[in-house]
Amino acid sequence: MATAALEATHEALDTTVRLITPERITFQYPLAGPFRRATAYLIDLAVLGMLVFLGLMVSLLLALGTAAGGGLFLVILFALRFGYGALLEGVLNGQTVGKRAMGLRVVSVEGVPINGGQAFLRNLLWCFDGIVPFGYLPAIASMLLTRRFQRLGDLAARTMVIVEQRPTRGGVALLEEKAVQTLLPRLPARIDAGPELARALADYVAHRKRFSTSRREEMAAHLAVPARKTYDLPEDATGDTVLCALYHRVFLEE
Repeated sequence: MATAALEATHEALDTTVRLITPERITFQYPLAGPFRRATAYLIDLAVLGMLVFLGLMVSLLLALGTAAGGGLFLVILFALRFGYGALLEGVLNGQTVGKRAMGLRVVSVEGVPINGGQAFLRNLLWCFDGIVPFGYLPAIASMLLTRRFQRLGDLAARTMVIVEQRPTRGGVALLEEKAVQTLLPRLPARIDAGPELARALADYVAHRKRFSTSRREEMAAHLAVPARKTYDLPEDATGDTVLCALYHRVFLEE
C-alpha cells in the first residue's frame, strides 16, 4: 500500500476504488464484497469460539469450579467479543486471522493504514451491525447500499475492506547495487504495497536498465519524491536508488 497520504476520488467502478496521491499518482484497490468478508468472519468466529472455550476453562480453574467463575467468564467473554478484532486489526495492520486467510485488509477511506482508534470503533459497532433481533441484516444492508461495501462500523470509523493482491515472487530481481544496500537500513523492515504500487515497482525494476540515467530519474521522480519525505531519506539518494530499495523491501523482505 502506498505510504504517502492519499485522497479518495469518491469513484468506485466494478468493485474497485480509485485513490489519487497529492502527486496525482493513481492506485486502485479491489474492494472486498459481502460474501468474501462473510467467509473471513466465519473463520474469525471459529477462532473466537476456541478462545471463548479456553476462557471458560481458565475461569473455572481460577474459581475452583465455584459460581464465581461465571462472573469472570462474562468479563472474558466481553473482552474477547469486542477486543479480538480491535486488537488484531490494530496490531496486524488491519488484518485478523480470517482476513489474512482470505487476503483481506482494513484500510482507511484515504487508503492508508488504520489506527488503533479506528480498529476499536469499527469493532465496537458490531453491536449494531449484528444486533440480535435482526441478525446481521444491518451490516448486509449497509454494505449493499454503499459504494465501498461499508458496514455501519466502517462508516463510523471511515474505513473500508480491500482485497490485498500480493505480488508474485516469480522472476523477482535481486538488487545488489551498493547504493541500494546502503539505503535499505533507513527503510522499515516491511512495506505493505497495494497492487498498483507493487506493479509499478516491478515494471520499473524489470525495465530500468533499458534507459539512460537521466531517463530513469525522470521516470522515478513521481514516486521517489514522496518516498524521501515519508522515510526521511537523504536528498542525494537518486530516484532510481529509492525505487530499487522500495522494490527490495516489498518483494524480497516480506
